[in-house]
Amino acid sequence: MNFQIDKEAVSQGVAIIQDYIFKREAKKSDPTDLKLLKLLQCRESNPDFEIELAELICGEEGNSFPYRTSYQLDAFFSRLNLNFKHDGSTRRYWVENVLKQLDIKQIGNVITRGLFYKKDFKRLAKDDSNFEESYQRALTEFQSFIRESIDAGKELDLGHVLDMNVNTDLLFNQEATTNDSELNALINEAKSRFLKPGDKQVALEKIWDAFERIKTYYGQNKKESSTKLISKIASNLGEEEFNNEFVTLTKIGNNFRIRHHETDKIELTDISQIDYLFFRVLSLIDLCLSKIAEDSNNYPSDKVVSQ
Repeated sequence: MNFQIDKEAVSQGVAIIQDYIFKREAKKSDPTDLKLLKLLQCRESNPDFEIELAELICGEEGNSFPYRTSYQLDAFFSRLNLNFKHDGSTRRYWVENVLKQLDIKQIGNVITRGLFYKKDFKRLAKDDSNFEESYQRALTEFQSFIRESIDAGKELDLGHVLDMNVNTDLLFNQEATTNDSELNALINEAKSRFLKPGDKQVALEKIWDAFERIKTYYGQNKKESSTKLISKIASNLGEEEFNNEFVTLTKIGNNFRIRHHETDKIELTDISQIDYLFFRVLSLIDLCLSKIAEDSNNYPSDKVVSQ
């Protein structure tokens, strides 16, 4: 009996398995993995992901990318160490078929080292300003493609978390692991509540509680402990900058209805402002945690100052 093996179908199956393995093993604390997970989310959400990406690669009429002939498509994949030769069929359908045989890591490589290969843009540019303009136009179009791909997945939660950039995702995926269990609990609860509908105000309160508590990490005397903490995070920026930030945030916490709810406190009702304040404090706390982790004397104060 003669069995004909469909090599392309096998390659597509292997790519699906590789994506599944990557999704299970990806580290959410790794910026590269986070980017690929976001790209994989686009692929899984958008059934036309490959054909739409193929049209960008081919430079089809109406988009902002350089037109690529059959020969140039061969060179495109060869430069990426992918052994594909155009078979004479319609270019975009051929590229679509190629993309379906690639796993998400290879797709990422196709985009970063292929789709946005600057020499291809310069080939068509009349001068440097024309190149910059066309390159930026292509970047904007690609960003729209990513957003629309995510939106195509109706079953996905398209809430606040999916709009985060990679740095924001990292802030949320890093768990607080200091020797102060109550501090850890406050930070983790704040993050958890922030992602729940209608819980942002409580999340802001919890992250502010964590900010006040971290000031006493190195001792009961809040001023002395804060000074020590600031000296550790200051580095090249200088202690004065961080001291001002600590003072400013403390004033905000005292003047607005965040931790204190007296009638003379100003209520925060603008969600955008709540978001801003939450991430401002969270970013500062995250920096403090990174320096605390580097400290060989990683011990919180023996006594807790009541907040």
